Amino acid sequence: MKSFIIYSSLALLMLAGSCKSQKETPASEPVAVKPKQQPATAPVSTTISATGAHEEVTTPDASKQIENMYRFIVSFISISEGTDRTARPELDGILASWEKKMGKPITYESVAWGREGENDFCFKLNELSAEEQQSFVNEVRTAFKNRSLIQITENEPCMHKR
Repeated sequence: MKSFIIYSSLALLMLAGSCKSQKETPASEPVAVKPKQQPATAPVSTTISATGAHEEVTTPDASKQIENMYRFIVSFISISEGTDRTARPELDGILASWEKKMGKPITYESVAWGREGENDFCFKLNELSAEEQQSFVNEVRTAFKNRSLIQITENEPCMHKR
């Protein structure tokens, strides 16, 4: 009787094990792998048509991405102590100097984003030539060199803009 119980228990375990293995995917079957999505950073994609010609196709979000790109961004950040209080008057002085030199103001968007006065100043600089843009960027970079609470980026979207 004991051996009957042992053999029937073993049979049930083997049966349960075989049912489980039938549900698993055999190693010989191909497994579908989801392709990695590319970040939407490139506004224009190149395709090859049926004739073999390369065609540039603008994606629907391309104009929005181009619209949100800025030549130069000055970010006033905080590390639990507020922003650099002398930085804003200094930036305003540089902007006033350039307005006087160019005869027109340099336009920018100011985006407040933090609780301690954090702010991004996003410049497209469309009113300046390429040489003038570089000169302006260099002047601001020099003014804020070695300032830990000022971050400067170029040719990026204005991150905190809503």
